Amino acid sequence: MNQPLENTLERPDIRRYSDYRSYLLEIIPFLKATDAEFSYRTFSRRAGFSSPNYLKLVAEGQRNLAPASIDKFARGLGLDRRERRVFRLLVLLDGARTDRERNDHYLGLLELVTDEPTARLRSQQFDVYRDWYPLVIREMAALGDFRNDPQWVAQRLRPRITPAQARRALNQLFDLGLMVETEEGVVELAERRMSAGPDVQSLAVRNYHRAHLGLAAEALDGVPEDARDVTAVTVKLTKRGYDEAVRAIAELRARLLEIADAPQIDDDEAEVHQVLLAMFPVTQPSRRSGDDGDSEG
Repeated sequence: MNQPLENTLERPDIRRYSDYRSYLLEIIPFLKATDAEFSYRTFSRRAGFSSPNYLKLVAEGQRNLAPASIDKFARGLGLDRRERRVFRLLVLLDGARTDRERNDHYLGLLELVTDEPTARLRSQQFDVYRDWYPLVIREMAALGDFRNDPQWVAQRLRPRITPAQARRALNQLFDLGLMVETEEGVVELAERRMSAGPDVQSLAVRNYHRAHLGLAAEALDGVPEDARDVTAVTVKLTKRGYDEAVRAIAELRARLLEIADAPQIDDDEAEVHQVLLAMFPVTQPSRRSGDDGDSEG
């Protein structure tokens, strides 16, 4: 006799998700398969929504879930206390308007799910991007005199960090497989790329860029003029011109990587450099004639 379907399905673990809609798209089929009474209509009745298809619309991205409706959704889905806390943070993370809010919600989320292996990996990836120095330390491994010594690493960085910070960053890089140590004790860069979800790719990478923009400002005073190159240009660009400029920056970035990878006779004098290329608007479209912003609605 075949085993009942409800005993063969595994309930989706909300701790594995970084997007609440992805969770909804997997918990809905599970509930339909394990609860004979569950449907979009019964969900709305349990949750207190008038629309019979509200769950479907939210899961498919046609509607956003307001914070005031989070508890109703959790009740309709039958989430336990811990699941509700994680679900709330996922929804708030999705609806956050600023990176400060996103960081607060994401860090709160990581605190709740650190005992889940996938979540621990996301946490490590997030931390690598959150500070400016872990990926700089990774690049330092290409220096001829590199030492797997937190004290040495901390002193070589500009600005300096503490040995404790250097030790934590080194552990992160080795744990993620971004740096490896050979049997001879030589540290090498690994070709592995981090596999990160949208949370790391967008939020943490923006944190990384913001941190290095701050370093660039500090370099104006902290780095000798003959050791830095800072320039800026203000130009008028159409949408087509902007797209062409983006391609030009991409080509320059590729050329910089070629220069860095090319053999150099003075390689023993190499230092790690950070190159920032940023382009953003400093004007905004003017209002249309007659649009004074006072019309109703």
